[in-house]
Amino acid sequence: MNKVFRLFTLLVAALALGACDLITINPVPGTNLDIVINEVNTDAKYIELYNRSEQSADIGGLTIIKNNEGPIANIDGSADFVVAEGTVLPAKGFAVIGCKGNTNTYEGISLGTSKSGISGSKSLLLELVDKEGNRLDYFVNTATENPTAEGPWDGAINQSFDVAVRIPDGSPYWYIIEEPTPGAANGGTIVSSFKMPVVNFGTSDSGEDDNQQGGGTVTPENPGTGTSSLAQSVAYVWDDSTFPEITLKVSEAEWNNMLKTYDQNSKTKQYFKGDVSFFNGTKTFEFNEAGWRLRGNTSRRRPEGNGGEMHKKDNADWHHFHTQINFRKFHKDTAHTIGGVRKVHLKWAKDDPSYVREMYCYDLFRRYGVWTAINDIYCRLWIHVEGDSKPAYYGVYEMLETVDDEYLEVRSDKFGGHKGNLWKCSYTDRGPADLKDYSNDAKFGLDQDTDEEWPYELKTEHNSFESAKAQLVDFMQKLNSKSGQDLHDWLGEVIDIPLFLKTYAVNVTVGMWDDYWNNGNNYYMYFNASGTSGYKFYFIPYDYDNTLGTSQNVCRIEDSGTCTPLKWGSNSMYPLVNKIIQFEDYKALYVGYLKELVDPSNSYFYQHASAARIRAWHSKISPYVSNDTGEDMSIEDRPASWSNKGHYRLMEDSNNNFFKVKAESYHTHLNY
Repeated sequence: MNKVFRLFTLLVAALALGACDLITINPVPGTNLDIVINEVNTDAKYIELYNRSEQSADIGGLTIIKNNEGPIANIDGSADFVVAEGTVLPAKGFAVIGCKGNTNTYEGISLGTSKSGISGSKSLLLELVDKEGNRLDYFVNTATENPTAEGPWDGAINQSFDVAVRIPDGSPYWYIIEEPTPGAANGGTIVSSFKMPVVNFGTSDSGEDDNQQGGGTVTPENPGTGTSSLAQSVAYVWDDSTFPEITLKVSEAEWNNMLKTYDQNSKTKQYFKGDVSFFNGTKTFEFNEAGWRLRGNTSRRRPEGNGGEMHKKDNADWHHFHTQINFRKFHKDTAHTIGGVRKVHLKWAKDDPSYVREMYCYDLFRRYGVWTAINDIYCRLWIHVEGDSKPAYYGVYEMLETVDDEYLEVRSDKFGGHKGNLWKCSYTDRGPADLKDYSNDAKFGLDQDTDEEWPYELKTEHNSFESAKAQLVDFMQKLNSKSGQDLHDWLGEVIDIPLFLKTYAVNVTVGMWDDYWNNGNNYYMYFNASGTSGYKFYFIPYDYDNTLGTSQNVCRIEDSGTCTPLKWGSNSMYPLVNKIIQFEDYKALYVGYLKELVDPSNSYFYQHASAARIRAWHSKISPYVSNDTGEDMSIEDRPASWSNKGHYRLMEDSNNNFFKVKAESYHTHLNY
């Protein structure tokens, strides 16, 4: 590849991608390719590729550009190495390119052999490029700060290595490991994190920043416009390669106001004022007079001291608590957003010594194609009450996307619109959200930031509450009154059945017992259009901290690891799921999804693949868990202390391993 053509391919890549940052990997717009470099072995000499998507991909024509010199050479050196036309890489599949004449065969697909070598002791840049010149991904090892694509690539290295891998497969997290895994899921003993700088591949003619996802830097001053811009901002804020640092600065008077308000009503939804700093590792966003409030149901706590006590300067008794930060609560301007993102929900690891249960569940939803699942990443939280000599470090939190009109707008294309009716569904003192009792008006309410709670709470205020309620009541009436083929066809018309059953397959597999089917609790639902016909109903999963073996003797589940997935909850009290799976074609879908999730050939719920993902998360957060509250000071592999099955473990390779127990129970209940 000559220099002129090399520059042309770089320009094409810049224009087509708008972003080529390894940290924010995305498929190339206009293609179906979501292929990444997944493992680089400089000892055994091979490069592994991985298909991150849910569909197979034709990867014919792909090549690797090394050190800005052009494509790696074919095995005889006579031409450039190119993947053979018509080569298909299955969904979640692996493929291996041999280097420096390495012709060994491995699991996965063998793509052939290159004469070019790769070294872990020299500066190295590998670019994965498709046949149109689009850069799909890259791998780099150099000590140069903010390196550029034009090199040089013969300088000092960042770290020497034999085997560098992404864990979990396809993720942004790179590690140096001991045991190579060519053509198979990555795992094994982690030696250290692999520190990879972001390469600057230059800018396009439009002047957009090539290192910012979506083109152009998303900042409070440059929010962009339209749904696609908001989606880019959401991806930017919840980029799971980052580890945001959030500081909430509150006046002593406002902090004491919050404590007094909590003592008067622990369920208060009142917002308080504070200044917020949000640092994502590269950029700091500052918000003056943002809003923040307490969150949680049974998990709601007083952030400091005991009832009646006010703030104790430099001697506070801090407590973990859930909170929501609304950057623009008191200032309705774009400067109080991150590219349009207005809110973040912060949760501490309540009753989860492993610090990973909810993170694992939402990740599993997303990797299994349940696009209704919210985004979440880890962050660190500090609270500085003015007058204290230093901020209090609250430790590692989970930062979650809120389910609201912003959530709908980001997914508008998939929902088929974002102006429909969104309901939050919970078990309250007015009863469960059972989708059965539609005659009790006291169960329906509108979210107006009051302290009242309803089983069905309308979150979208732009539509009439009465018409939204009439739609929901009509849905419930038809669900409970229709039968036979009439019910079957109506369900298929108003519900995305495969998506719903995929959602519930994950829900049951992770052992979510405090859910709709078992307890009439913890979900959202969305109707994408108004009226009593012509809409689609969507079930949105929510609140997954009490999972993976953490359970109680409630309702009908005694053991969330061994309970049959076909009779997870009460069909008489909570009819929706059973109304669907009573039909053989729908049941077959559900059973197929359950089996697919635990199949060892997949990397979804399989024990060892799950353990690898958890190890990666633990490696990231463990140095930062100890905190100034004195609570939850270490990571432990066990359920909550109150769990009825305290023997379950996530990392032990034993008969107590929850992933193993669940898979074995499916073999029993589903008649493998």
